[in-house]
Amino acid sequence: MQAIRPFIGSRAFYKSALAVMIPVTIQQLINNLFNMVDNLMVGSLDVNGLAMSAVTVANRPFMIFFGLFFGMTGAAGLMISQYYGAEDHKTCQGLFSLQLLIGLVASLLFGLVLASFPETVMRIFVSDPYTIELGVSYLRIIWLSYIPVSISSTCIFSLRSLGQNRVSMAVSMAAMAVNAVCNYVLIFGKLGFPAMGVAGAAIGTLISRLVEMIFYLWLLFGKKTIFRFSFADFRLLSRTQLCAFVMKALPLIANEILWTCGMNIYFWSYARISEPSLPAVTIGEQLSQIASVMAMGTSSAVSVLIGTELGANRLERAKSNCRQLITLVVCIGVVCALLCSVLGAVLPHAYQVTPELRTLATRITITMGLFAPFNFVYGFCFYCMRAGGDTRNAMLLDSGYMWLVPVPAALLMALLLPGRIPISTAVFVVQFLMNAKVIIALRTLRKGKWVRNITIA
Repeated sequence: MQAIRPFIGSRAFYKSALAVMIPVTIQQLINNLFNMVDNLMVGSLDVNGLAMSAVTVANRPFMIFFGLFFGMTGAAGLMISQYYGAEDHKTCQGLFSLQLLIGLVASLLFGLVLASFPETVMRIFVSDPYTIELGVSYLRIIWLSYIPVSISSTCIFSLRSLGQNRVSMAVSMAAMAVNAVCNYVLIFGKLGFPAMGVAGAAIGTLISRLVEMIFYLWLLFGKKTIFRFSFADFRLLSRTQLCAFVMKALPLIANEILWTCGMNIYFWSYARISEPSLPAVTIGEQLSQIASVMAMGTSSAVSVLIGTELGANRLERAKSNCRQLITLVVCIGVVCALLCSVLGAVLPHAYQVTPELRTLATRITITMGLFAPFNFVYGFCFYCMRAGGDTRNAMLLDSGYMWLVPVPAALLMALLLPGRIPISTAVFVVQFLMNAKVIIALRTLRKGKWVRNITIA
């Protein structure tokens, strides 16, 4: 009993943790529903799931873009969290403006590549001419959404670093409602509009992203937060702070790019093993995102309950919060695994695909869901290392391990066993190897190199 006492927090502690985690979880779930709504509506266009595969493939570049963005905001977020704990709001604003500037440049570059070479992007993953044609029509519109996403995401992650999540949750709910209505009207041709199919889904998503951005611009210009809209305020940062940002950001950005490229290699491998099974993989990934969404809530709790304590130089308090939080994370992970197993048996029936694809999707979803507790614990370790600025170990554990173990395994299955191994077996192998790194992550967390205050020069 004495050994587990440090891992058990008070009721008030867990109440404060859940108060931070629940809005983030709901917001991330809503963002996930963006894609699920698209796939449900687009999936009804043909029973073979070609339209759904086209949209899924067309959104693969967004994973790379958002990975780059997530790495940048992760570095800025860990610094904002600690400087906010040190009550240095000027530096927080400088970091916010720097993110706005970098995000705008990145969104323009990605958008121009997608607008110029949509067919080339599609051919990387699939060979079916009809799927490519549908994907191209989607990409020619959806690239415009990258710009509003960059502004909204900067606001979301910066506010999350301060523990201010409720506004973002409300904005995401409004945007999802707009997305659902616009998709229904434009995909199927309701209220006098022509039926636009896949292109309608792209326009609906673009409109919802613009609505989301307008909300955040109103928030910034209305001075309802410590941040304001400015591309020039990055000059508030000292050279030391800029160097610190670069040193923290580069490993995280490299990690996220390598990680998203690895995820795309998994998808490419699944396509090579059995391209007709991609709709089932898509459904499985959509439903398994519930676990990722709930795990994302822990990142906000780490920022607030650990990151701000580190910034205030209360290092022992940060370590104590870490021990008590990991117990909550394990419990939520187990609940999530049970939830995914139940949903995996039910939700695939909402998709209008063939019975064979539906059965396969159920099998894949349950497989992914069973690994949820390990994914939760690993994610918690990663966010703790990131909160303390230990981005080197975070990168080695995340993308370093990924490219040494599961990515080569996926490539070997794709190159040596195409059409000779069930897609569900390939998914199980990848999931098992991906989550085995939790053992290394726990050992790294226990060493405590991440427990440091980066606001002290």
